[in-house]
Amino acid sequence: MPICEICGLEVVTVYECSKCEAKFCEECGDIKLKLCYDCLNWEEEDEEESGGGEGWEDEEDWEDDDFN
Repeated sequence: MPICEICGLEVVTVYECSKCEAKFCEECGDIKLKLCYDCLNWEEEDEEESGGGEGWEDEEDWEDDDFN
């Protein structure tokens, strides 16, 4: 039986991640997107970082209030 490279368990079927080529089971990734959870998490973090800088605006407002 094949082994999932993410969880290390023997499974009936493994799928290959389209980004890192890791072999993952249906519990350790998105089969439709063909992405393991490691790569899914990286994509989510990239989206959060490019979210428009809302956190920075709040921090700048806080800093301005602190100096007045």
